[in-house]
Amino acid sequence: MSARLLSVEDATHQAYEIFLEMAPDNLTDADIDLFNEHREDAGFIEDSEPDDSWAEFVALEIEPEAFVQVLVGLESDDQDIVFAKILISRDIDAPFCHVLWTRAE
Repeated sequence: MSARLLSVEDATHQAYEIFLEMAPDNLTDADIDLFNEHREDAGFIEDSEPDDSWAEFVALEIEPEAFVQVLVGLESDDQDIVFAKILISRDIDAPFCHVLWTRAE
């Protein structure tokens, strides 16, 4: 039997909700203020196939069709600001999420 998978869009939405819930405990007040001030005009949520760097952080086999990598940040002319890199499972029966906070001090 094959796994029941969320759509990439639904998994990405869940990852963003997790980001919003966990940000106050993992980002500085200045980063939260910066994100909140600019997320309407410059915010991005980008999904992609998980990259190889996750092997360093999670002890499981990452099957590309069963996971989504999500970046949350702000677009800038100079350089994008990424606040979080998220690995989230699309498998409804095996929920999993791991967040790397890239701006935490």
